[in-house]
Amino acid sequence: MKRLAILVLGALFAICGAKGSYEHSVLFDLQGVAIEVRELNIQSDSFFLEAGEVESRAFGALKDLEVRVLSDIELDVMPGQPYLEISIDVAHAQGPSHVYVLEVELREMARLERPKDSVVTMAVPTWERKTLGVANRPEAILGMMERLLRSFSDEMREANYAD
Repeated sequence: MKRLAILVLGALFAICGAKGSYEHSVLFDLQGVAIEVRELNIQSDSFFLEAGEVESRAFGALKDLEVRVLSDIELDVMPGQPYLEISIDVAHAQGPSHVYVLEVELREMARLERPKDSVVTMAVPTWERKTLGVANRPEAILGMMERLLRSFSDEMREANYAD
């Protein structure tokens, strides 16, 4: 039984290590990102959050974290056209409480090869973090978004400046 437990733990560490290595490699030499906020899905009449506010806070957080935010022109010429896509879903739970799902994804353009020399290009997620929580006010969700952006910044810095 101990051998099985050790084998399972070993497999989990290998999988986690491979994921970490993969994410490290996609963040290597990343020069900056654009920001895109998906349409907010808020199922409540008492919870007010706007996409412009989310984008403004994300821009400010990345600037404070020294992550270069690309302009539309820079994004068009940057290899892979990397952008952080932020999505927020909120539903009223009970009283002032709201359940939310917050996701931050680094998406980049990738070429998919098809038979007979055809190529399809599409945006694919190369890094992502998602969280589920309960909030009574939008500020709590925006604070969590800033923590996820800090994780992105920390991992990007580690991938590019690790000794």
